[in-house]
Amino acid sequence: MPTEIVFETHSWSEDNDRGIATGWLPGRLSERGRHLAGELGERRREDDLAAVFTSDLTRAAQAPTPGSKPSALSVHRAVR
Repeated sequence: MPTEIVFETHSWSEDNDRGIATGWLPGRLSERGRHLAGELGERRREDDLAAVFTSDLTRAAQAPTPGSKPSALSVHRAVR
């Protein structure tokens, strides 16, 4: 059975709003980022994803939740 892997970005952070490159800093999604994360959830809602894997950065872990069905979708956050 083939496995398809889909990559998405973490979205827009509060640091991006201030013109700061967050890099490895945890950051938090801004209002725009939360909106974009919601759009991501809507875009992927019918994709029948088995799981979501995120980095351990706060902004990345915030992205998969909006629009997803928590009971049907397993979200795994990386640990350093």
